[in-house]
Amino acid sequence: MLLLMAFALIITIFLHELGHLFMAKLCGCKVEVFSLGFWKPVLWWRKIKGTIYQITPWLLGGYCQLKDELSASKDKDSFSNLPYRKKVLISVAGCAINVILGAIFIPLGLMWAHYSFYFFGFLNLTLGIINMIPFPALDGSYLYLVWLEKFYGKKKGYVLMNKLCKIGFISIMVLNVLSIPYIVWLWKTGAFK
Repeated sequence: MLLLMAFALIITIFLHELGHLFMAKLCGCKVEVFSLGFWKPVLWWRKIKGTIYQITPWLLGGYCQLKDELSASKDKDSFSNLPYRKKVLISVAGCAINVILGAIFIPLGLMWAHYSFYFFGFLNLTLGIINMIPFPALDGSYLYLVWLEKFYGKKKGYVLMNKLCKIGFISIMVLNVLSIPYIVWLWKTGAFK
């Protein structure tokens, strides 16, 4: 059961990041790296049309690194130079995929009394909604980027966003690591049966 849950999480993250990738390409934003997993070592990678696609061993995460996502730039294909509407579309695309999958798989799981479908739907819905919280390093943080740009100026706004995202990312990773004993305890007590 634990392997099935981990597999569902990996698929959920992959589809989430795929949503960002497709929307970024549709909006004319260069995607530098599309990664399933975090950190190093990189187990597999390929560069296709200017984008590096990679897989790392830390599969319970992923990212879609956009060109100049957290820095001011003058390049036409950089995230920082897109209109706010396109920035929002790219940020929301991954969450939208998760919410749509949740809306499909939760009812199917309930209708067919199929735990795996229900769990996959619940996982997607939860990830989609939580990721829209305006917390640094989550997709929702880009929704207030325009405020930082207007209040502090484009260059300083992106510097602040970069710092906030680093702090947010570290906080999320610490929470993830701290939740492992709880998940193991739930598993050992039979909560996942």
